[in-house]
Amino acid sequence: MRVISLPCPHCQSRVRAKKSRTMSSMMKEISYQCQNVECGHTFVATLEVSRTVSISAMPNPEVRIPISSRAFLAAKNQLSLDLVAA
Repeated sequence: MRVISLPCPHCQSRVRAKKSRTMSSMMKEISYQCQNVECGHTFVATLEVSRTVSISAMPNPEVRIPISSRAFLAAKNQLSLDLVAA
């Protein structure tokens, strides 16, 4: 699996994730360190769930994630097909 990363905001070099901290079921903080020894920038970024693209078959009623228009249309079309088949 490929690790999601971003370049150093100052020198655009590769960065390495040093540690992470779960803030909630929807967000994680990740500490990064630039691999360019001349830069050495260390920073924190956040990884956050922003929207649903494909609706879960096992939804957690305590989790509220906005539904993308694509997922909404797919669910609406599936519901229409289910009603026609019934």
